Amino acid sequence: MRAEVPENPPSALLALLDWYAAVGVDLALDDAPHDRYADSARPAAAPVVEAPAAPARREPPPAIAPETQAARPRVAAIAAPDEAVRAAEAAAASATTLQELAAALAEFPHAPFRDMAQHFLFGAGAPGARLMVLDSAPGATEESTGEAFSGLQAKLLDNMLAAIGHNRESAYLAYVSPWRPPGDRNLTPPEAATFAPFARRHVELARPEVLLLFGDAPARVMLATTEPLAKLRGKPFDIASGAHMARAFVFSGLDLMLKSPALKPAAWRNLRAAAGSLRA
Repeated sequence: MRAEVPENPPSALLALLDWYAAVGVDLALDDAPHDRYADSARPAAAPVVEAPAAPARREPPPAIAPETQAARPRVAAIAAPDEAVRAAEAAAASATTLQELAAALAEFPHAPFRDMAQHFLFGAGAPGARLMVLDSAPGATEESTGEAFSGLQAKLLDNMLAAIGHNRESAYLAYVSPWRPPGDRNLTPPEAATFAPFARRHVELARPEVLLLFGDAPARVMLATTEPLAKLRGKPFDIASGAHMARAFVFSGLDLMLKSPALKPAAWRNLRAAAGSLRA
């Protein structure tokens, strides 16, 4: 007698859910029309920020808990893009320290895809250092380990910093998005616009002298430009984040440099220019 095989075995259903997450599905539709904008107007209960366990390989800087994990509602509040940006501007402006900014971002109800990620990764290295790195978002390794800047891309970054005499004790590393996007995809323009006020405030409160921007989203957010990345690389930019001024340099994304070694000579020239600005 043949054993009956379930029509939808649990393994197949789990694989389907994983596929939905990878392609960016984050909301199920109701059978009947539902006004999500009306839902977003209702006040949401503030989530609780819990202190995480310390990373196994690297102690976090004392000023900030880079792995702060927030207890979040199942579905983030829905808001029109311009409403989300205005709310982000108000939340970011209310923070007066990096610790307060981390808490405000962790609790922000309109953050894209935050409920699909396991870890909130705010930063790594030395807050307040003269040199700051801004990357787009954590990747698969960071998501699995719960440690910011811990994958192959981070190893490349460590080597680049070492080439100009710096390391994580003399540089501060942060993300535009502290949550990993589904499938490691790039941030969309509306998503980047929502995170932008927090990223700019992050730079303002960290007060670096030199800022290294890796990839499209950090360059767009900090330089407020639509110019192709190729036109932005290789020259310095003086940018204002609130009352703070910093010298910024644009690089290709770390993942792209891993795949295309031909981009590394241009990155090396940029690194030398950044090192020169720190010595000036």
